[in-house]
Amino acid sequence: MISFKPCETEFRVHFSFFVFNALIFLLRDGRLVMTFYTVCAVHEAGHIFALMLVGGRIASVELSGFGIRMNRQKSRIISAKSSVFVLLAGPAANIIMYILMKLTGCGGDFPMLNLMAAAYNMLPYRSLDGGAVIAEFTAGTAVENAAELALRAVKLSFIAASAALTISSGTAALPLLTAAAALYISDKKAV
Repeated sequence: MISFKPCETEFRVHFSFFVFNALIFLLRDGRLVMTFYTVCAVHEAGHIFALMLVGGRIASVELSGFGIRMNRQKSRIISAKSSVFVLLAGPAANIIMYILMKLTGCGGDFPMLNLMAAAYNMLPYRSLDGGAVIAEFTAGTAVENAAELALRAVKLSFIAASAALTISSGTAALPLLTAAAALYISDKKAV
């Protein structure tokens, strides 16, 4: 891992991030890759803007093969409602960008990748915005265990559906299966 701290925010880049990038650049068109990173920047900018609105600050940014993770400074406590607002701001930024692109007649991959990023990040995995929102509502409550069990069933169903799609369509759906399994494994570590 490479770590540096140019100002108040620490940046950590895991080697899995470099592997992920190398594979993407080898397997995909360079323009599509740059579009993908622009969509990621829109998503993260939504989180950063929302965090600034509620008075929070970023403590660290981690780049890994699993994605981008920003951690806020714990010394600046924000309410659960503000936390949910910040979590939903990333997907909201992607949806707003999709709508703006469609309203202006912009076609291509950029609008659709924004919509896909919003949907992907709302999946019920703790390492994604959707799972973090669910955890925010259920953590420390009587329904926490039941919610975890239900989410585990949803996640396993997603893996099974991805595997079935991979078997029926060949290697085209393999990235979906890989992402579903990797997210499940990373969620198991996060608990």
